Amino acid sequence: MMRTPVDGQRPTDLTAAAFIALTQSLFDMDGRPVPFALRGKGETQDDPFDEHIADVLERTLPPELRVIRAGKPLVNPDIVLARPEEYHLLAKGGEDFDTRSIVAIEVKKISPDKKTGLPARGSGMDYNSTPPCETARLYAERNEEILVPSFYLFALLGQAGENRHVYVESMALVAGSALSKDTDLYDRITGRRKKAIGLGTYGDGADRQRPMLVFANPLGWPWMQRQATLISERGDLHEEFPDLAYVRSITRSWKPMEGRESRKERFYCYRVAALDSRFEEPAEDPFPTPRKRTEQTAQRGRFKIDLNHGSIF
Repeated sequence: MMRTPVDGQRPTDLTAAAFIALTQSLFDMDGRPVPFALRGKGETQDDPFDEHIADVLERTLPPELRVIRAGKPLVNPDIVLARPEEYHLLAKGGEDFDTRSIVAIEVKKISPDKKTGLPARGSGMDYNSTPPCETARLYAERNEEILVPSFYLFALLGQAGENRHVYVESMALVAGSALSKDTDLYDRITGRRKKAIGLGTYGDGADRQRPMLVFANPLGWPWMQRQATLISERGDLHEEFPDLAYVRSITRSWKPMEGRESRKERFYCYRVAALDSRFEEPAEDPFPTPRKRTEQTAQRGRFKIDLNHGSIF
């Protein structure tokens, strides 16, 4: 479990502690999903699953660790884990924030394909108006900006009978840096944008010009399915947490660009040792991508009707 520094000893990693807590809550000792009930959905942007994840973390992590919720919809990230004493020390001008002191977690719920039960969009998923990034921007009491490490919790949900019971079929807690390290894109998309106003015949229309982004869905990789996996930049978490097994490394290749040398980023995959400790060969660029992706968008909502037979096709 986590601890505060003693005799110069550094505190333990928050993401590893959160991953172990979530895995042990959402899966049984044989690795089978544990069904749980979700409350009914309220307003459009309300997400009871995000709330459930925060509840699990509050219930299972040490009480000295703060589990801070976004508190309202359309706020990124969904959850922040913070060790207050470490945060205050760093805020006074110490080292950069790292995953031992504070981390942001964005929850990404994935629906299954009705026929296969696998992720419905294995080759990519929507990130609404906030692209994935290695850091997330938070704001302190006096509105000071704080950039903290970000992680993304991907969960494929299944339906367990009636009464709103569901279960997590597959789960991954993934470092934002494994999805994208483009902080310029993050700043550009999440910053202020201009709306187009005065639209339409009567001038009362507006175009919010809200971008919809598509990035990788790690659960589209078959090796990640029906498992719980942590992907981190740190390669020593199994030494810090006996409950973790280091099971694989992956690399992601940077997009080729003129004037820039090729580069690969390495990440480390962990699983709860009691569930899976088998070591696999390294994997290169394992997250699926669309086979055919063009700049042209599809025409929206094409309603086609056969006037001869009165049917829609």
